[in-house]
Amino acid sequence: MRWAWAGTLEQAMADPTSLDLLRAVLDPVRLATLGAAVHANVSIEELSDRLGVEPRTIAEAIGSLRSAGLMHNDASIDRDALRSIARELPKREPGLGEPVAGPWTSQEAEILGRFFAAGRLVEIPASAHKRALVLEKIVQEFDPGVRYLERDVNFTIQFVHADYAAIRRYLVDGGFLARADGVYWRTGGRYVTIEEPPNGTETTTSSVVSTDRDDVVLQPWETSMADRLVVAANDREIARYMRDSFPQPYTADDAGHWLAIARDEIPVMNYAVVFEDELVGGVGGTALEAEETGVVEISWWLNPHYWGRGITTAAVRALIDEMFTRSGVERLWATVMAPNVGSCRVAEKAGMHLEGVASLHYLKAGVRHDRLNYGLIRSGWAQGTTGPRDR
Repeated sequence: MRWAWAGTLEQAMADPTSLDLLRAVLDPVRLATLGAAVHANVSIEELSDRLGVEPRTIAEAIGSLRSAGLMHNDASIDRDALRSIARELPKREPGLGEPVAGPWTSQEAEILGRFFAAGRLVEIPASAHKRALVLEKIVQEFDPGVRYLERDVNFTIQFVHADYAAIRRYLVDGGFLARADGVYWRTGGRYVTIEEPPNGTETTTSSVVSTDRDDVVLQPWETSMADRLVVAANDREIARYMRDSFPQPYTADDAGHWLAIARDEIPVMNYAVVFEDELVGGVGGTALEAEETGVVEISWWLNPHYWGRGITTAAVRALIDEMFTRSGVERLWATVMAPNVGSCRVAEKAGMHLEGVASLHYLKAGVRHDRLNYGLIRSGWAQGTTGPRDR
């Protein structure tokens, strides 16, 4: 049987052929039966045990799918029928989403809303006019007068779209970016005028990130935090199972060096953990490059006085959500020294999964420790396949 697919649900409900198809598949048992048939001919007994339903129910589902033309008489899937449905599905522009804020007219904002979701480009427009508008939106990520290395351009673009090479080429060809000797700078697009802050007021490059707790937030690092950072970080228990790159003792010079690095990040990757208005720790990530583009290694630390209160778990979960929802990051991972039981719990409660162990990988204070590798991919986070929250 060949299906003529109606373009909308309303049309489908009015079309007897499409209505039969909807009735055939919009049932949990029939969907599970159809899914099982993708891999092999359906065994009524095995599927009955797996779904916890009577064999007769599975047999009825197979009968309905046969009648709909989606399965053969031997309970195997009719791949030709599925291909036919796929070919007849209409290809159309994404539906109108929320208008995109910025220096756009109302019509331009609505057009951009069709192609952007949660700050990410979901489809590159085929229309040259709409593609130019999309590129003008993307080039807003680059500051006028700043020179960028190609790796920095790639990193910034991947927060908007995974195919950074194609977008970078479009930006150059469209006159939005210029390049020479591996260096890029902005040459096109509308410029947003930002009001100067009052004298003595420090500006930040990103807004505060909320967590699932009212008393914990992530705040972009500011140079004014130097003294508070020294107080929070200068405890030998923090560095006990961290890499030696985390200084101990933690001095004012160390704080100044770190804040100079963190303040120049575009986009922001590292945050101060603030609990009840006190700076108590830090969370952040390091983006990998080349064939590991789209992968970020995350880490965290907390002053021992605040251990055991669920603060780090809330902070790491917020960091994970920020990485996955605002950017093109596809995978996060973290490494933990095996004796660091607290960080293992944080990783697991934040939703990360233990993926492997590197035996005796670390040498810390003359002692060898295993390295535990934790990971999480975007689709796993989106589907909610995470560990329990720390109450």
